[in-house]
Amino acid sequence: MNPNQTPYETTANDMAASAENTMDQAKRQLNDVLDNVGERAREYSRYADETVQQNPWAAVGVGFGAGIVMGALLMLAARR
Repeated sequence: MNPNQTPYETTANDMAASAENTMDQAKRQLNDVLDNVGERAREYSRYADETVQQNPWAAVGVGFGAGIVMGALLMLAARR
């Protein structure tokens, strides 16, 4: 503490430094999480692509079935 600084200025400076450190840690953690999520999404998309390449008609059937189910649900919702 400088002789010209009040205890309140020192406390405010310490709090600002602590807040900045906390923000830096939070940014690093968020970047790590986003990197992990991005990597997992790429892995899942590769898996889906490989599965569709190996079984294209199964993928068409799943898409058709999902469309039928969604259409039925929308029809039910529209009637209410």
